[in-house]
Amino acid sequence: MAYQGFPDNAITVSIKPGIRYTSVFFPKLAESPKPSILFLHGFPSSSWDWHNQIKYFSAKGYGVIAPDLLGYGGTTAPQELEPYAFRNMADDIIALLKHCNIDLDGGEKVHVVGHDFGSIFMGTLLGYYPNIALTASFLAVPYTQPGVKLDMDAMKAITEKVLGFELFGYRRFLMRDDSWDILGAHRESFFYLTYAHEDLMISDFLPPDKLETWITEFRIAPTEPWMTEAFKAVRDKIFSAPDAYRGPTNWYRARFQDFLGIDEEKRDIGESPRIPCPAMFLQSGSSKMLMPEVKERTAKFADEYEYLEAPSGEGHFVQLEAPDEVNDLLEKYLLKHAP
Repeated sequence: MAYQGFPDNAITVSIKPGIRYTSVFFPKLAESPKPSILFLHGFPSSSWDWHNQIKYFSAKGYGVIAPDLLGYGGTTAPQELEPYAFRNMADDIIALLKHCNIDLDGGEKVHVVGHDFGSIFMGTLLGYYPNIALTASFLAVPYTQPGVKLDMDAMKAITEKVLGFELFGYRRFLMRDDSWDILGAHRESFFYLTYAHEDLMISDFLPPDKLETWITEFRIAPTEPWMTEAFKAVRDKIFSAPDAYRGPTNWYRARFQDFLGIDEEKRDIGESPRIPCPAMFLQSGSSKMLMPEVKERTAKFADEYEYLEAPSGEGHFVQLEAPDEVNDLLEKYLLKHAP
């Protein structure tokens, strides 16, 4: 939650009737030529998962806008699914950028950085609003083409054949109507498994039956070296409400179960969209949770593409596992494409 992690730089913005966003907001320094960066977190996170990047880039003179996305943190969490359609949330983000004095109508652009579900969402955001981005940086999850419905059974067969395990099996649990209630009742166990070593995620998070078993047995995993008590304390506050996971799991029900807005994306954005700016994909150096083809997936849709690795990163949450490396790699990349 923006107010938990950065209380002096947190804002609340009424986007539309019934929808309010909270966001970390560091205005770009007036004397700095550096633009703003929009950070889009994934599941099950919040703006807090970007805290290392927020501190680093704001100190360097960049503007920083890191919202709690719809359903997360202090942002409104509708129970109905329609607001979670990507087009609706893309409109929300544009309204937020304008509130943060980004002159989109005058041609001002921002660097966009996404992780996990934030990377997936970014593809549609840039499809509907191609003129907002200087660069698009995808962390851990590469560019995902808008307007395409995921076939869970097909993905199960493909990932089991290539990787030896079902990569997206956990989504079957998260799409269930009762998943948010189960997660909320077992927050501590879910926290430890979410940020566990990648080997444990492969064995007990990704398979659809194993995730529920782990958390309902109140199991606890060893913490990773980067995990601090301060990080956990803030995150515990963010997800303390009994229904804190209803909004986050609504993303899965809306996108992968009801396919809300996907046909409209295909109609509006087209069947062969291009990323409208230079694009970069960054992952941990030794991650086992990525299909071999992901290194070049983004390249197929980009006119200008770069692939980067954080050598000391070992898993999915690369910006938390290797913050110094990620900050350095990201800064060098952004400087290559300074306005």
